[in-house]
Amino acid sequence: MGKRQMQNYLALTMAGFLAFVLLASIKLDTTRRDRGVGHAAAAARAGTTAKTVTKSLNEANCVTPTLAGSVLFFNRVPKTGSEMLVLLVQWLQTANGFRHVRLPGGNLRRLNRAKQADLVDEVMRRLQQEALPLSFDRHVYFINFTSHGQQSPTYLNLVRDPIQKLISSRAIPNPNNPDMKLAPKVQRRNQLIRDIEYCFSIKDPECTFENGQFYDLTIPYFCGHNKWCMMLNDEWALMQAKYNVEKYYPVVGVLEEMNATLSVLENKIPLFFRGIKEMYFSQLSEPHFNKNKNRPANVSSGLQKQLEDKLKLEYEFYYWLKKRLLRQYAVYKNNAS
Repeated sequence: MGKRQMQNYLALTMAGFLAFVLLASIKLDTTRRDRGVGHAAAAARAGTTAKTVTKSLNEANCVTPTLAGSVLFFNRVPKTGSEMLVLLVQWLQTANGFRHVRLPGGNLRRLNRAKQADLVDEVMRRLQQEALPLSFDRHVYFINFTSHGQQSPTYLNLVRDPIQKLISSRAIPNPNNPDMKLAPKVQRRNQLIRDIEYCFSIKDPECTFENGQFYDLTIPYFCGHNKWCMMLNDEWALMQAKYNVEKYYPVVGVLEEMNATLSVLENKIPLFFRGIKEMYFSQLSEPHFNKNKNRPANVSSGLQKQLEDKLKLEYEFYYWLKKRLLRQYAVYKNNAS
């Protein structure tokens, strides 16, 4: 091969090599751009359709809680002595450096999804406005803050013997109550029916407590806003209520066990309840029940048994909560000795 032929051959080889490198570079750059566009599109789709949910601190297994430790939510069960406990909380707020907020709207206990979100937003709005820890109270069924994109507060509640709770209310749950949409629709024959014995004897639907009907008793306040939470003696509602207690309620007090309730509250939630025992025993009479002079006498033993049977899962839940509280109290006493 001559000299000129060799030069032409080398020139063509180099040109081919450069063309190959250029094509490979273009292809790699295109692939990278395509990947970048794909990732950007995926991120855009996630941003428009997904919502980041901050787990509650209990769910995240945090040792030192922030929101859960500085926000207390008392979703009060009616006629359980809850007003007395709110009074004590209000007395303690200055000494313990927090602020108590009484939320309106307690006549509506079962909320739709939108109203639940409104209540969560209200709590978060108040929290942003205050530099202090906050406690809230309202008659309302349990709300899962996590499902609304917020950490869960520390929940608190107080319960009472189911029949004593009915007697204290003096009015059996009214199925025509506008916030009890799922209750049996019957016409009240007498708006002044107050005596549970008479109400039960005439088989008034308000106090016969039939399985499968919906009532505003204790379990819904721990179960939540699903319609089945209000169904009497529903096993799923009971299990959901127990699950929520274990996950979100460090303490559920029992009115008949006030000394144990106050001791455990002060031990487990000291930020809000430090000094509550001393205040209770120095400022309030013991035992402290609603002093209603017109409160009916206890029901007969026969009716007591019938009602216990009809309120079977309400009583199972009550005794389970009582056992839990007394177990916590025993641990507190052992640690204190």
